[in-house]
Amino acid sequence: MTTSLPTLHKATQPSDFLAAVPPMLGYQPTESVVVIPFDGPRTIGAMRFDLPSVENAAHLATVAAGLVCKVENATGLAVVVYGERAEAEAVAEAITQTADECGLSMIERFYVTGAGWGLIGDDAVSPMPEVPEHLAAMVTAADQHAGAVLPEADGALAREVAEALPGDLGIRLAMLDVDPLDLFEQSLSWDGSDLEAQSAATMITLLNRPSLRDVAVVQWAHGFAAGESAMDAQIAWENGVDYPKHLAMVMWGEGPRPDVDRLAAALTACRHLAALAPESEQVGPLAVAAWLSWVLGRSTHADAYSRRALAIDPEHGLSQIVGTFVAAGHLPDFSFAVSH
Repeated sequence: MTTSLPTLHKATQPSDFLAAVPPMLGYQPTESVVVIPFDGPRTIGAMRFDLPSVENAAHLATVAAGLVCKVENATGLAVVVYGERAEAEAVAEAITQTADECGLSMIERFYVTGAGWGLIGDDAVSPMPEVPEHLAAMVTAADQHAGAVLPEADGALAREVAEALPGDLGIRLAMLDVDPLDLFEQSLSWDGSDLEAQSAATMITLLNRPSLRDVAVVQWAHGFAAGESAMDAQIAWENGVDYPKHLAMVMWGEGPRPDVDRLAAALTACRHLAALAPESEQVGPLAVAAWLSWVLGRSTHADAYSRRALAIDPEHGLSQIVGTFVAAGHLPDFSFAVSH
């Protein structure tokens, strides 16, 4: 499942609306059900689900309508099913029934196949509308799976990282003349083109240590000062002091909305770190990539990263948690609040 909720969009014609769906998501969905919440005449982002079998349409309808009900100011929804018409009709009918029971109005129901698009209940099939240039620029991925594949790593750099990993963490931090909080902040500028082996190896080690990994997550979400608070709280917790609730809430997707740009930059860094790490050391970066993807509303990617981490370490806690969130259709609380 993928969510994208803050964006507001207004379309005047059904074809205009349909052309705007891939830009809202950032990719061209395939074999998918896209549910778009509405606040009156305006859309409030979009949610993508894997296309279910006809037998599982009712379950998907319950999950989708339940999520729309949680979206701030949502009064109705539209449905676009990317798949065969028979599946589209079954899913759309199930969602319509469930939405009505929840007090949500059904704005429109579309299906999209290789032959074109149409409205559920209407025999007419139309060619796919052309996406305006300014919207087409927002479609940056081929489909919902693009982005879950790790970037290609530089072989020589990966070997240097592997050689540096066995070293003592404290010594490496001293060699870099940096503390973990500074390194977490520096990593937000890493795009894979300028990574240095010692820094990468140190970050991989930090992300494989749950206590320091959690500090990184809090800092990436809410800034350097939050990282300082999380580090102090972690040290205090190790000495018997209760961990502050407001910091723990970050990991569960609760509390204030995080800084999305920082999280996206952190995800880029974690993907490159996972690509560079030997398989046994990939778990930490993969788990954090899964969590970051989940918080950013990219549940399809979160599921892929968590599964990859669990294939290496089936008992890895954070990976299990993210996988459970995705399987249950659970999203961060702030996903449902509209930015003002």
